[in-house]
Amino acid sequence: MSQYQAETLLIPDPMQARMEGTTWHESLPSPRLHELRLLLIPYLDFGNKEQIGQLITAEDLAEQVHKIFAELLANEFPIDSMRPMVDFDGDDGRSMAANNTSCFNSRRIINTERISVHSYGAAIDVNPIQNPIIRDGKHRPEAGGEYLDRTRLRPGMIVPGCKALQIFEDAGWAWGGNWDHPKDYHHFYLSDYA
Repeated sequence: MSQYQAETLLIPDPMQARMEGTTWHESLPSPRLHELRLLLIPYLDFGNKEQIGQLITAEDLAEQVHKIFAELLANEFPIDSMRPMVDFDGDDGRSMAANNTSCFNSRRIINTERISVHSYGAAIDVNPIQNPIIRDGKHRPEAGGEYLDRTRLRPGMIVPGCKALQIFEDAGWAWGGNWDHPKDYHHFYLSDYA
């Protein structure tokens, strides 16, 4: 496995243009586009091949996010996909169905008027199929049904006591899997932004 090579870039102008009105909205409280950064992140896929993913986060969180993913890579934690939410037009359901690990997406929490922590680039969703959300007795994404039994540990899952969870928690990120309702097993966030 190669050494983790962190890259933090300004978001290219064509990507910024695509983000406006889809994953970034002038009317919602989010960092301005020039305050966001595009992170190029090495990760291992489920075939144990190294890939380069893309996450968008707040500029002041970039170094911390790189450190988390460097530790995940060092511990050979697999990730299926890592693409910016603009590739899904900001549609959380489509991103989850694609088992996409993502960060920044300026939006309200589903079925509420509250602003999502994703709007601040301070929340990361990891492998949503292996780590589904369960709300009102229903799970999303649909393919996550295979992973509702959290005692049957398989690659890419996040469960209490696992190394991936420890890495996030050691960095100060809270886990939606600790919530009573909903159970959001793929969701990590910085509570200062919640």
